[in-house]
Amino acid sequence: MWLRVSAWLCLGLTLAPYTMAADKNRFSELEAYINQFTKPSDKVPIKIKGVSTDIKANIEAYIGDLNKDDLTQWRETSARLRKATREALESLGYYQAEFKFNRLEKALELEVQLNQPVIVDSVKLSYVGQAGNDIAFTALRETFPLKEGDVLHHGRYEAAKSLLQNMALERGYFDGQWLKHEVLIDKDTQKAQVNLQYDSGERYKLGEVSFKHTRANQQLAIDADLLDNLVPFKAGDDYEAEKVIKLNKVLLDSRYFNEVKVRAESGLAQDYVVPVNVLLAMDSPNQVDLGAGYATDIGARVSATWRRSLLNRRGHSIETSSEISQVRQSATARYGIPWTHPINDTLQILAGFKREDIDEIAITNNSVLGVERQKKRDSGWQTTESLRWSRESYRQENGEKGRSDLLLPSYSISRVRTKGSKTDPERGDRQSYQVELASSSVLSDADLIALQANWRWLNTFAQRHQLLLRADVGTIISSDFDSVPLNIRFYAGGDQSVRGYDYKSLSPRDSTGQVTGASNLVALSSEYAFKLTSKWRLAAFVDAGNAFDAASDGLKVGVGGGIRWISPVGPIRLDIAQSLDNGNASPRIHFFMGPAL
Repeated sequence: MWLRVSAWLCLGLTLAPYTMAADKNRFSELEAYINQFTKPSDKVPIKIKGVSTDIKANIEAYIGDLNKDDLTQWRETSARLRKATREALESLGYYQAEFKFNRLEKALELEVQLNQPVIVDSVKLSYVGQAGNDIAFTALRETFPLKEGDVLHHGRYEAAKSLLQNMALERGYFDGQWLKHEVLIDKDTQKAQVNLQYDSGERYKLGEVSFKHTRANQQLAIDADLLDNLVPFKAGDDYEAEKVIKLNKVLLDSRYFNEVKVRAESGLAQDYVVPVNVLLAMDSPNQVDLGAGYATDIGARVSATWRRSLLNRRGHSIETSSEISQVRQSATARYGIPWTHPINDTLQILAGFKREDIDEIAITNNSVLGVERQKKRDSGWQTTESLRWSRESYRQENGEKGRSDLLLPSYSISRVRTKGSKTDPERGDRQSYQVELASSSVLSDADLIALQANWRWLNTFAQRHQLLLRADVGTIISSDFDSVPLNIRFYAGGDQSVRGYDYKSLSPRDSTGQVTGASNLVALSSEYAFKLTSKWRLAAFVDAGNAFDAASDGLKVGVGGGIRWISPVGPIRLDIAQSLDNGNASPRIHFFMGPAL
């Protein structure tokens, strides 16, 4: 024990001089680090008078930093400052500006008198080459950033030139060059002439698209004709960068690939034709999504989805999803087959099961088998034509049981338009329309026609004010409404219907108080939100609606307010609503996660 301590003591004494030296070096470094923040600055502030904030910032950018040492060599410094100030003012069109520097005790003062700026008297923009017949370049004359009557701003002049050059590259004029680019200034009249002439040369074409695996020794596991159908242009089309970008997006949207690299090789062009080379990989064919949430309508919820987007060389896919909540449990499987287009026109074979247990209505079990064709139009509309066989069994609280089979051909059309973030758009709208039919003469226990329409409209005013309008309407036409299954009937009330009322509680009731569902639906909402920050806002709303058989039943009204949080996983909504048609009812809390549209 003593020997061990002595050894360590000797070692410590031996290293002590080196340790002290190292500590001294570290102290010096620390002292230097602290001094850079505590030592008085050598910079000399410049106070600029007589100009706006923008012009002041431009002068400061040209002048740069001024140190105390610069003032000891005032003749050289003064010449540099005058030159920089003159260039800063002339770059903004002030060629007749007057200014002077005043040396103060601890600062430098710059007094500026701008006088009249140079005004753009004419802008002559002309093209040589194929751009002269290009509608985009013709339109640029009308939207050119520099116009007659503007103050001559050299920054905007250079930006305008860059805009034209970039547009030329984006539209396939890879050999373009300026024949003339000049600004002629008459200092006597304070007017300027802008003369621009651009030679675009030949416009290049898009060539054939070649698809290869990212690994040179591997083949793509998909047929070539399916890939060709995904190309949004034809060989020989005029080059547009937007078309190349769209090809990249379409390939990713197909979900066939998790790695996409699209290259338009303008440097390899021959006879003005640009080859397009695409590298693809699908290293993770199986995709799993897990989710969890909560809403007052259905309680806590968990969900899981498994998807295999590329089952075979013909582009078939399979997807299964399941959801479990306190009110609803469901499972669905879909088998997808490309029809005329792998993304925009697909056939879906589906099977599903859903169980719901809703107070005052029933416990329902619904099984579905069907086929549907989904088409995405260039206009943004999506149509769905489907044929589904549905079997519903139910047991109501009063003990009544039943079962119903329906063969339902249906057609729906919908469109969503948004501007801004997908999860928190600034403005947009959603529309959907659907018709379903059933006949007792064709594998169905009821005759019915069901019509539904849904609208959402969102707009932001003056950056902080937002208005959301909603309308849902529907009707069922049937000679025997009692034979219409419960899952086809209409109900109102809840987080996404009429707030202030329980989920699906607004509906006609039988003699025992049991909710029966209705043949008609109207649900309207107007909501105003004020943005506190980019992520938080306050909301106030009025909802009105009902599910009814007779128009005399009238609409139920709920009013309230709440908060909105744009969370990383999407918008979260917390509301307190009061029904106005039942004075004894307590306010209801509504909690919901999901986008406004």
